[in-house]
Amino acid sequence: MYILYEIRYQAHTSGTIMLNSKQVIPDREELEKKYSALRSSYETVLFEVVSEIRDELSATNLNVSLKYRVKSFESYFGKLLKRLQNGQSADPEEITDILGVRIICPFLEDIEIAEKVVRERFDVVEVERKGTNHSFREFGYKSTHLMIHVNPDLLASTPELKGLICEVQLSTILQDAWAEVEHELVYKAEFTPFDLPLKRKLAALNANLTLADIIFQEIRDYHREMQTELRKRRNTLFERISITGVQDATPKTVESSQPCDDLVDSEYSQGLEESIDAVLLKAINAHNSGCYDEAIQLYSRLLQSDAEPFVQSIIHNHRGMAYFSKSEYAKAVADFTSAVNLDAMNFRAFNYRGISYRLLKDYASALNDFNASLAINAYQPESYYSRALIYYDLGDYPRAMDDCMQALNLKPDMEAIRKFVEVIKRHIFS
Repeated sequence: MYILYEIRYQAHTSGTIMLNSKQVIPDREELEKKYSALRSSYETVLFEVVSEIRDELSATNLNVSLKYRVKSFESYFGKLLKRLQNGQSADPEEITDILGVRIICPFLEDIEIAEKVVRERFDVVEVERKGTNHSFREFGYKSTHLMIHVNPDLLASTPELKGLICEVQLSTILQDAWAEVEHELVYKAEFTPFDLPLKRKLAALNANLTLADIIFQEIRDYHREMQTELRKRRNTLFERISITGVQDATPKTVESSQPCDDLVDSEYSQGLEESIDAVLLKAINAHNSGCYDEAIQLYSRLLQSDAEPFVQSIIHNHRGMAYFSKSEYAKAVADFTSAVNLDAMNFRAFNYRGISYRLLKDYASALNDFNASLAINAYQPESYYSRALIYYDLGDYPRAMDDCMQALNLKPDMEAIRKFVEVIKRHIFS
């Protein structure tokens, strides 16, 4: 499979120098024949490995995609020659990326989860984190490579593949994009830029992609925290509405993990610039901590900014919720009214104003607002529940039941509505 060549060099200077060099060169034709004979086995094994990885990752609910390939013979042979050129072993079995799988994740944190899954499920031989030692002047993107042993059961019918290794790469979408371009532009073309401006451009591009990944992760973290806080606040609001139609007007005491004064950022209060999103999240945190006055203070400051009307509508909505939590329903109604005046499609403002009107015993206005909210967005189980409470208060139990059924059709796991249904049934069948 290998041919031994002896090469002689002569230098015609003051004398004759003989330099003997022995190089081992693979027999390409014989290697290609053997590789081609095994290719279908490689493909079968790779398909099974990918299926195992996909099954394991599906249990994590990660939104990942998989790429996989059997190395082409051309690429395989080229890598073998590079190893020989670098004085490495000529044993083809030491090429460990014949089978390759790439797990592509939307966000940086997903890579850690995916790596943990692979480590727990497979026998990991080696871990390589590429790009971690690059300086700012170098180009090349970070990625994690895991070398895993293929399950021996998959190799039972092909003993010649015993001990086969599969390379599993983990990357974000942006890292994958860079890897594809780098492979074509740099690796395959053996491209090495010598001029410093071009090196700097590649380094800057690498830095921008890395920064983009970090920003995407920060946005995801912010969105997750915001949704958690909003969900907590909505749940608190609906817990205060009694299914018997009687409102407990006393706000629940919420224990805060820190003094309320500390929830209002001192730098922001001095007029230093901070993003609307950051302050809004801070205000919602204050609200959920029971620091309603501090939350109102932050919302009011945001309303002094030159934000667009739809943003101001949202902030009025939030401040109205804080007043609602203090049982100051007239002030809450005023804020929700400002919200719908600024944005006529703000269905949540209509909904919350309807709840406030109900507690002020203005049932006609409440019904109008719930109807308006559902006309904009008919897929709100909470709005059907709120309107059902109005019908219950008015003694219209059939309509209250209809709205409850509609709410349960949209969200069957709403336990409060199921309990309310039982209350309505007692009135209907009594």
